[in-house]
Amino acid sequence: MFGKRKKEVMFKLAEAVAENKVDSEILETLTLINSQKEYYTTSSCAGRIVLIWMPDLGDKKRSVFLGKWHRKIEYEELIESLEFRDSGVIFLISQSPIIHVASCDLKSAIKIRDLAFSCGFKNSGIKSITKKIVVEILSTERIDVPLGEKQLLVNEEYLRFLVKYANKALERSRKKLKKLNKNLEESL
Repeated sequence: MFGKRKKEVMFKLAEAVAENKVDSEILETLTLINSQKEYYTTSSCAGRIVLIWMPDLGDKKRSVFLGKWHRKIEYEELIESLEFRDSGVIFLISQSPIIHVASCDLKSAIKIRDLAFSCGFKNSGIKSITKKIVVEILSTERIDVPLGEKQLLVNEEYLRFLVKYANKALERSRKKLKKLNKNLEESL
C-alpha cells in the first residue's frame, strides 16, 4: 500500500515540477527524501513572505493573497501590493519552510523528525498516525503581523523594519534547509 501510494504521489510531484508549480529552493530536499524507500513528501514549501487580506481572523477560505513571494522582498513591492477593503485585516506573514513527509512506519518517522530537529527545525513533529504516518518538518522562523484594517496603521519606518526582519527570517530558515539537505545526504 505504501509503495503504491508513493508512486502516485511521485507522479503528481513530477507533473507539478514540469509545470513550475514547485519552489525551486525545495527541490533538492524533496529529491533527497523521496529517494528513500521509507518516505515520500506531500505538500511542501521552501518558505515565503505573504501579504494577505483576511475578512475575519483565521478565515483562510475567504482570504485573498495580495502578494506571495518565495524570496526576499523589497519595501516597494510590499507597498505596491497593499490593497485595503471596507472590512477585514491585512497581515504580513513570513513563514519558514514546511515539508510533510509520509513515513512507512513509526521508527522511520521518528528518525526523520529527529534529523530535522537536529538541523534547527524545532517545530517539527509527527502530525498524523491514523491513515498514514506524517511528519511535519517546520522551523521557528515565523512572523505574523497585522498591518491595518481599511488603512495602513503602521508608519513607513516600522514597515521597512518588518520587511527587513521578514527577509532575515526567510534567509535564516533557508540556511537551515541547506543544513537539512547536507544531513539528509549523510544520514539516509
